Amino acid sequence: MIDKPLSWIIVFYDVPSEPSKLKVRMWREFKKLGAVYPQMSCCILPNNSESSEKINEISKIIRDNSKFIEISTSEFSEKEHNKMLALFRQERDKQYDEIYEECEEFIDEINLNIQNKKFTQEEVEEMEEVLDGLNRWVEKVLSKDWIKTSTKITHLKQCLNKCQQSMDNFAEFSFGHKSR
Repeated sequence: MIDKPLSWIIVFYDVPSEPSKLKVRMWREFKKLGAVYPQMSCCILPNNSESSEKINEISKIIRDNSKFIEISTSEFSEKEHNKMLALFRQERDKQYDEIYEECEEFIDEINLNIQNKKFTQEEVEEMEEVLDGLNRWVEKVLSKDWIKTSTKITHLKQCLNKCQQSMDNFAEFSFGHKSR
């Protein structure tokens, strides 16, 4: 008779590669406990209906070609739950920071176009496309941000408004320049 565990303990850990002594020690300690290290990619998602539906679709593709293991749990301590939320917040904040940088570059390019009197219809259309892309990118990241507590969201939306104002000014300059 096989002793089947009623639940599993999944440990995620990250130790520096150098010096390797700690990494090897942790690996040995877990192996002594009988831990397995499946050579599989790992990801963490919120346990909600949207994730569940999409996982069902994805799992069919993976199961046809390889291995798929799904483990759901709600038995995190509050401390561990908060650590998990922190991981998600860090990831979203990195994305918000990246978009913010792109927004600042957009505004800089608009200002450079005005400074250099680069008022062509093609340039206006190109900058409008860039702004549309920034807005789509923000919506995409916001749609994945199920926590929605980052203070960076407000700053990013303000920056997008500045981008729109800069675009509007550039378009007005371009239109005014053409009619002269």
